[in-house]
Amino acid sequence: MIALDLDSQIQLLSRIQFLTRFSSNLVQVTGEPGAGKTWLSERYLENWANEPVQSLLLCNPSQQDAQHRAIILRQIVRDGVFNEQDPMLQSLDYMLEGRSVHALIVIDDAQRLSANLIAELWALVTEAQRRDNWQINILLFSLRGKLNKWLHKVSYGQGVKPLELEISPLSDSEREMFIEVMMVSRQLDAAQRRALKEKAASLPSLPGALKGLEQQETASMEEKKRRSPLPLILLVLLLLLVGGGLVWWSMSPNLTGNSENIAETMPDGVKELAAILEEHEKPSATASDGGTGEENGDNPSTLEVAEDTIQLPLTPAVEGLTVGRRDENRRIVVPDKVVDAIIDEQEVGGDGTGAVEEPLIPELVQVNPEPLVQETVNIGPEPVSAPAAPAAAATEVPMANQMLLTVPTSRYALQLAALQSKPAAVEFLQQYGIEDSALVYETRRNGEPWFMVLLGDYPSVAEARRAELQLPANIQALGPWAKSFVQIHKEIALVN
Repeated sequence: MIALDLDSQIQLLSRIQFLTRFSSNLVQVTGEPGAGKTWLSERYLENWANEPVQSLLLCNPSQQDAQHRAIILRQIVRDGVFNEQDPMLQSLDYMLEGRSVHALIVIDDAQRLSANLIAELWALVTEAQRRDNWQINILLFSLRGKLNKWLHKVSYGQGVKPLELEISPLSDSEREMFIEVMMVSRQLDAAQRRALKEKAASLPSLPGALKGLEQQETASMEEKKRRSPLPLILLVLLLLLVGGGLVWWSMSPNLTGNSENIAETMPDGVKELAAILEEHEKPSATASDGGTGEENGDNPSTLEVAEDTIQLPLTPAVEGLTVGRRDENRRIVVPDKVVDAIIDEQEVGGDGTGAVEEPLIPELVQVNPEPLVQETVNIGPEPVSAPAAPAAAATEVPMANQMLLTVPTSRYALQLAALQSKPAAVEFLQQYGIEDSALVYETRRNGEPWFMVLLGDYPSVAEARRAELQLPANIQALGPWAKSFVQIHKEIALVN
């Protein structure tokens, strides 16, 4: 899920924090599939929970009650010894041995819990309400209406009832912000943005449904990349074969005609192969007949030898084929970068001699070259160390409440952290070296002061997300998120 400060989600998390602050409760947080239950459970544990002992259970269909008990109890009491088959209240009482406990148990996909385990969780809450040194809060994130039957049975006839909070769908403005941030994170062009908005128009205003659209687009793109190039290769080979056949078919008549023309235009001094063979056969036949040659009627003396008048090609001249073959003097090779430097200097009006940093011929280098005087170029004024701030100023940080109220509500900033004291804010700024670039303002949450650390002033969410990618790696690791000045002004107004 994308980390956004949506008003509906902030209100829900704030209400959960208020309900679990001073007493023990079992709170059921319900919603439709894709409402963001898993993301909200993790978000609450990361940024909103104040309990020193925390336990998270992600229910799996293959898990049994014994595994659920073991996962929860091992996070509450480290290195504790217990029996997984015993009820959780009995095991926890045995391991604590009268010690106090202040714990938070968060269970995601709680609709997969058995009825016996739900009864054990309710027994933990009711026992914690009776003991002064126990405070145990349980958050069950489940689908709507799946646990009402069992929770009604376990709490029937008691004065205390489980609480239920519902995750509401995104408002129109939150929906547009969610889609905009999703498009920015994927770096889509204009056509892809329009296509994504058209597909998102038919989806419900739930984070999971909108996020699933992005996953479908990513899967389709990966599927296109994974397509085998074999059909394209076969098509190219087929086209090459067809083209080669056409070329051969068009050139075959020309080859036949050329061979006939060559036979007709053969020079007089060159005999055909058949005539040469016939001449070699005639002397052998004459020798076998006694050398008379009368039987065949041919007189060897009358045979004429044809002279081959075709001149052989002249001996190819190799002069000049290899540069420097017969050069007695040494050659000078000028590097490409020196030639480019000379041309560049001549274009600006110079003669090109200043572009050569060293002699092209090593022999011209002087034995004792004069030492070069290196000039010092002052790029800017010498840094003046700022006077050391007094030790008392290290615990103070100026509040930017009034200055931030002058920023238009249409702009955005990046929130880096939310701290509960000024010294903590000063330490945070010094730790990341952002004392000169970050702003801190004070707000109230549940009547207590909070100090928010902001960075930047951007005209849109897209610009804020792009600026986040340019931040140092240690600041990006904090997970900055875009925050509108509408929300900032509302939080500042809580102080007045």
